[in-house]
Parts: sequence; structure tokens; C-alpha cells
Amino acid sequence: MKWAPLPGETPLDDVSGLILKNIRTRKQLFLAEAENIRKATVKYLAQTPTARMAPFDLSWCLKLHHEMFGEIWNWAGRPRQQNLNIGVPWLQVESSLRQTLDDLKYWESNWSDVVEQATHLHHRVVQIHPFLNGNGRWARMLANIWLSRHESPLVLWPEETIGSISVIRDEYLQAIRSADQGNFALLIAMHQKYLEQ
Repeated sequence: MKWAPLPGETPLDDVSGLILKNIRTRKQLFLAEAENIRKATVKYLAQTPTARMAPFDLSWCLKLHHEMFGEIWNWAGRPRQQNLNIGVPWLQVESSLRQTLDDLKYWESNWSDVVEQATHLHHRVVQIHPFLNGNGRWARMLANIWLSRHESPLVLWPEETIGSISVIRDEYLQAIRSADQGNFALLIAMHQKYLEQ
């Protein structure tokens, strides 16, 4: 099984970690991952998660990725041990995540806009790219759990189009790249655009 990556997607060259051996197509993989992610969504977003349930520490952040992808990939929840076409060098993944979580505490205390906090969290963890795959979906879930913990409306990302070639994917990647350059306006605007009404 091998397919060409979408623009801006981490190439998935090694599928040896795939637990479900009957998956042969991108669509089958997407559907299997979506079901696994649905379970994590129900756990964390069907109610307001407490600080104990979602402590936003390194261990829990890794656990969240495992909860989202652990039935599909045997490496889910484990920081990558190789460099990719995006992200910090693999040896800096854990320290970068710890720094981000420390910054998040600062943002929480000093920035009044929780959507802005969630946007910066989302961007920073995408930029770190801690895992072999699933980083964008994990980052969006992480940001939504942060919003929910602060009793804010969630961002209802159109995952079915953001994960495939589409106008929204192009818009999303443009907003991420703009934030990479220090301009968060587009990414904040996207978060606000998709806030549940």
C-alpha cells in the first residue's frame, strides 16, 4: 500500500506500523482513523473535560494521540524518532512540546481570548509535528479540548474536506504558513469562522 501524499501532507512511506492489515486504500485508512478519533471525541468533548481529565501535560498529550490513532497504528502516541519534511528535529520534539505547554499556561493567565490561546496552541504543535502522522487532526482536537475546558464553543472543522484536496485545505495550509511567519490573523479568523454557533 502506497499513495502519493496530498500537498502539505507528511508522506506516509512506511506502513509497517499499521495494525489493521486489511487496509489497502487512503479511503479505508481515513474511515478507520475517523472511527478511532470519534471515540476520543466522545470521551473529551461530549462533556466539559476537567483539568484532571485533560491536564495538558506532556504525558497526557501523547496519550491523546494514542487514543485517537492507537487502534490503527502501533506507533500512535509515541514521539517520532526520525526527521520528516516538516517539524522540529526529532530529538527536540519532547522539549518543544514541554515548552509549548509551559507557554500555554502563560497564555491562559495573560491572554483573555481563549480562541487566540487555542489557535496558538494548534499552530505550535503542528509546527513541532511530534508524530509520524495524524499531527493536524491531533492539533485540532487538542485545541478543541482546550476550548471546551474553558467553556468556549468548539471549532467545527470540516475534517472530510480539510484532509483531502479542497478549497478549505488550501485555505488552512495558507493560514498555517502565514502563522509560521508570525502572522496569526488568517488562522485566528479560520478558528472563529468555524466556531459552533
